[in-house]
Order: sequence, then structure tokens, then C-alpha cells
Amino acid sequence: MKTRIGILMMCLLLVGFTSTAKTKEATVLNGQSLTELGEYQINRSEKPLFLGAEALKTYELTYSNSNSPVLIGVQKTKKCMNFIVRANNFEIQYVCNNHVFGVKRLDKENQTISAAEINKLMDNADYYAQRVITQYPKTEAELLGLIACYFPSLLKDQYLSQL
Repeated sequence: MKTRIGILMMCLLLVGFTSTAKTKEATVLNGQSLTELGEYQINRSEKPLFLGAEALKTYELTYSNSNSPVLIGVQKTKKCMNFIVRANNFEIQYVCNNHVFGVKRLDKENQTISAAEINKLMDNADYYAQRVITQYPKTEAELLGLIACYFPSLLKDQYLSQL
């Protein structure tokens, strides 16, 4: 538990110290993921992520030690934002619920990857540890930074190289 709190504090500090540059077309967020994937960079994506028929505002998350980008779609809700995260063979969502931000499985109607494939790749202990990452979520940029730090640990170590 102390390790999780320490990682959360480090991620929050890193998100706070990261540089955010805004242009007309892209928002860039950089930081250290504190995982073997190394540094991350988040850019606004030209390619939208779809949730059903809805085209979501989309970001592309890349890690310095990975070849494949991860797409993050932002779904606005009345009180907060939900984030759909899709990698090559893995997808999950981070949601705001009752002033809490954490991970949740995608609803069946929104899945593009089979539950069996996701279960094969997912580290269940980290999934349950991420059910509550923070209380009273902050800005979109801070939440994106938390996703960049926490998302890699959802995958079992032997599958991180596929990310």
C-alpha cells in the first residue's frame, strides 16, 4: 500500500512538473512513466477514436521504449470525463465516478477486443489496485498524465514489449 501511495505521489509530482505546450492543433504533455517503458509523450491525434458512432477527442500516447502508440479518447460527461484507452491488443477505460478517478473495464457494446484476450494480458492485481487512483479528479492534462503513468502496469510484464 505504501508503494502505491509513493507511486501516486511521484506521478502527481511528475505531472505537476511536466511541460504543457498548447498550439491550435495539438496539446503536448511529457513526463516519466516510472515504468520500463520510460518517458511518455501525449499529443493530440488527427485520427479519432470512436465509441459506438460517437467520434471522441483523441490523444496519442507514446513511450520512449515502445514502438506502438496508444490512443486515448476523451468522453465528456456531466460532471467529469471518461477516457477510453486502446492499444494494439488491449483496451480499458478510466472513469470518474462519485468524485473518484480509476480504471474500469469497457462495456461489452463498446469493446473492440475480446474479453478473453484482455484477460490474458491484464495484471488483475494492478487492475484492482487502480480502481481508485485519485479522489476529486483535476484537469484533463493531469488525468492524461496519470493514465500515462498507470496504464503500463495494467499489462502483465511479459506483454509490455507488445505495447
